[in-house]
Amino acid sequence: MIVKEIDPIKRINLHLHTNVSDGVLSPLELIRRSQQIGLDLISITDHDTFDAYKQLPEDVSPLRIIPGIEISSHHEGDDVHILAYGYDRHHRQMKELTEMYLTGRRERAIRMISKLRELGMEITLEEVVKVAGSRELIVRPHIAQILVNRGYVSSKNEAFDKYIGNNKPAYSAKPEVGVREVVKIIHAAGGLAIVAHPGKLTKPAYVDEFIAMGIDGLEVWHPDHYKFEVDEFTNICLKNGLYMTAGSDFHGEQDRHNLFDGVPASEEVLASVNRMWREYSCRAV
Repeated sequence: MIVKEIDPIKRINLHLHTNVSDGVLSPLELIRRSQQIGLDLISITDHDTFDAYKQLPEDVSPLRIIPGIEISSHHEGDDVHILAYGYDRHHRQMKELTEMYLTGRRERAIRMISKLRELGMEITLEEVVKVAGSRELIVRPHIAQILVNRGYVSSKNEAFDKYIGNNKPAYSAKPEVGVREVVKIIHAAGGLAIVAHPGKLTKPAYVDEFIAMGIDGLEVWHPDHYKFEVDEFTNICLKNGLYMTAGSDFHGEQDRHNLFDGVPASEEVLASVNRMWREYSCRAV
């Protein structure tokens, strides 16, 4: 993929999803829209898959793209999402990790569909697969969409609240790897490990524990973060020499994270992202 250098990077969105996982836009549509609105740097961070990068055009200039992925992990029984940037997607351990999630998510979907049937909601794996991405990476919003289509619920949020959310009647856990191991794999693949939306962590103290594990940074700005959290995460990163990123967690226009170009990155975040891009560019040559 040819990307021309045009400095500096000012307009960014480093947390975007496509229909390869649970987004609405195709990778090409997302690229075209990023170009149209004049973004300088983006990252496609689909859940547990980097297959979107196989569908990108060779030349996207003047837009720049840093490879990304949002990896599911856990810590002390709680869900934690780790954003990996600048990794080698051909690295053996990264490929094995994504293949494990591909298989595990399908098996979880089968279990959840069985539980839904026991609750009187008849949906099929084939229906779910049709709304999943190109590699049939099944995530819970895909099951929620079928429940909406069938008229069992009025919205995806209702599906989660009543049936498929954590600890709900049809919930089944997906396979996950601990944060420490995920960070280790990302580093082995030459990438940077960033804690996604740290304001949503079950325990704020986890941030310090992740720093001790070797995390490289925090997603400082996210739509779910309050201003005081943005300030707090910025200070933590400055104090510990960590990278800072910002992203809208865009999935689609109907999603509550419907921002695409509305990422108000501070000067500190932009400086950090420019440094991250330079580091990646030097290694990618």
